[in-house]
Amino acid sequence: MAGTSNRVGFSPMLRASGVDPTEAIQYGEASRYRTFGALVLFTTAMSAAAVLWAVHIATNAPTEVAVGVALLWGFGIFHIDRWLVSTPISRPGPGHRLLLLLPRMAIAVPLGLLVAWFAMLGVAGKEIDQQLDLDRVAATSELSAQVRNQSDLARQREELVAERDGLVSRYEAAVARIDPLQKSFDEECSGMGGSLSKGCGPVAARKGAELDAARNARDLALAAVNQRVPDIDAQIARIDEQLANRVANVTESSERNDGIFARRAALSKVLDRDGEARQLYHLLEIVLIMVDLIPAIAKVVSPVSMLDVAKGIRRQRMREELQSTAAAERASPDIADALIYAATQRAETLREQADLQRALTRSGG
Repeated sequence: MAGTSNRVGFSPMLRASGVDPTEAIQYGEASRYRTFGALVLFTTAMSAAAVLWAVHIATNAPTEVAVGVALLWGFGIFHIDRWLVSTPISRPGPGHRLLLLLPRMAIAVPLGLLVAWFAMLGVAGKEIDQQLDLDRVAATSELSAQVRNQSDLARQREELVAERDGLVSRYEAAVARIDPLQKSFDEECSGMGGSLSKGCGPVAARKGAELDAARNARDLALAAVNQRVPDIDAQIARIDEQLANRVANVTESSERNDGIFARRAALSKVLDRDGEARQLYHLLEIVLIMVDLIPAIAKVVSPVSMLDVAKGIRRQRMREELQSTAAAERASPDIADALIYAATQRAETLREQADLQRALTRSGG
């Protein structure tokens, strides 16, 4: 018994499996449950590390807070996996085994997907930063365009530009009319015109009048340009300065968004254009989910152990005792007799279990 006690005392992996170390050794299942315990410890460490990474990336929390959250999560995962691998497989068939796996999958799948996402935020950090810079430039350009195109100043500028362009267009049109009229007048006076009365006669006089009217219109248009356009240009310059100031204010206020949701959106754009990065992302999801499910899968696919059989027998005996006690209570008019009978049955069962343990201990050396 001393050797058995020493082996149990130095079996942290066996204790991590959640079973009674003495029973595991007595039934010859110590190696199996040491393996289960090692898997539980491994999964606990990986889950805690993943949550530590996720909290650090997601919230930039202080190290003490991130470590505390990771330890708390690891504590919960440890006890869930410990309960799972120590739960006996009491019924044949795959259905009961899958039922044992479902609770762990409900935790492992969303956690694996979440941690894979945070892991990619760290792995693709440089690409995400570049995408955030591009997004900021695009957002700033869009805001600047909105300021320039949709503000009251922008509308005033458009009106001034339209007025200036109208004045200039009228002047240019007036100038363009003079050359043809001048040519027609010169041809008439030189006798090369198409009228019947050649020379500077009535037709030439009429054309000269038209030429003078065109010159007057040109001079008036030029005066309007000289009088109004400099003032318009000055107003446009002032408006441009005000718009530039507004754009500068918008640009300064639209700092790069480094929040977790902005980084997520940037990561989506990176994954959309980089197929290899997307494959790596999906591979991380699968690996992290499988790592979380290792103890559960090992328990589900392993054959039924002698320890599970012994637990099943004990449960059956307990059920029979309860049934016999209930039958005795119904048959006996005196409740005291029923309790005495039940106590006797229980004592007999305990003696049988003690004899079985002693026999197994002697056979184990």
